[in-house]
Amino acid sequence: MVHAQKQYPQRGRALALEAGECMHQFFAAFRVWQLHYRQKLPAHAKNAGQRIFGEDRWNDVWHEVRKHKEEVNQIGALTVGVIGSSGYYDDPNDQTRTLSNMQTAAMVYARETLPYLESWPIWVDDPKNPIKPIGIEQIFDVVLEYEDGTRIRYIGTLDGILRNALKNGRVTMAENKTAARLDKAWIESFKMRHQVTGYMACGQALFNVEMWHARVYGCKIKPTYRGEDVHIEPVVRNNTDISHWANWVYNQVAIFEMYKDHWEQAERRTHSCNRYFRPCSLIPFCGDSPEGRLEQWSQMVKAVPSPSERAINEG
Repeated sequence: MVHAQKQYPQRGRALALEAGECMHQFFAAFRVWQLHYRQKLPAHAKNAGQRIFGEDRWNDVWHEVRKHKEEVNQIGALTVGVIGSSGYYDDPNDQTRTLSNMQTAAMVYARETLPYLESWPIWVDDPKNPIKPIGIEQIFDVVLEYEDGTRIRYIGTLDGILRNALKNGRVTMAENKTAARLDKAWIESFKMRHQVTGYMACGQALFNVEMWHARVYGCKIKPTYRGEDVHIEPVVRNNTDISHWANWVYNQVAIFEMYKDHWEQAERRTHSCNRYFRPCSLIPFCGDSPEGRLEQWSQMVKAVPSPSERAINEG
């Protein structure tokens, strides 16, 4: 259904997606704060903040931040301003993904990462030119070209691009994730994940940098204060990984093209029916009869675009 851009009519909110997008706005704002106060690049920070949040919204948020001298108070104002103006609102049926919990999680994230910001400055293409690219919320829309002439559009958003000050400024991708738990299964899932590989490959191509290392920043939306609310997992990729990712993209698109007009004949990959710790929402669709699936299909509506798709469509 993702490829067909169809979904069931929404009777409830997609709270996990909404809350994740809201937290990502904070992660971006926190990096803008780092650029201004820790890296002493206020013009770059202003340009980035207005690009990501819009001029009026960012100016309102930043006005409150500038009222404070202490870092913790600045970040507190940033958290309230960004999350409070995100458009997210509480759902009475979800006591985890609340504005209060997300504001608390944001402050916990900041507290855990603040001591190490000097070791991980934001990548800046040109410190003297604030119009040049910087490593915060970089949306990419690229075309992958293969030897047989196949061209595939690939889009996404790089949450952050950093430099490792302890490794001669080595460029490192930053990927933020929110989760209900940050256990071993969650950590291991990034060892080979294609998303990380693809984003690193596109980042290298777009910004002409060597970027083989990444840091995955995990953050619980509802902190438990047991020392496991924030986890940073380093991952590494190489040319072989990028080749496997590119091959995977090629094959997935080939399968889509083969069955997009004949989806009843598509193979069933039933190992995915209970992936990611929960049953797939489309099990009732796949388990129905061919006639039932056609009826369900006719009742579906156009899917809501992802944040990256919206950003690209809006220019």
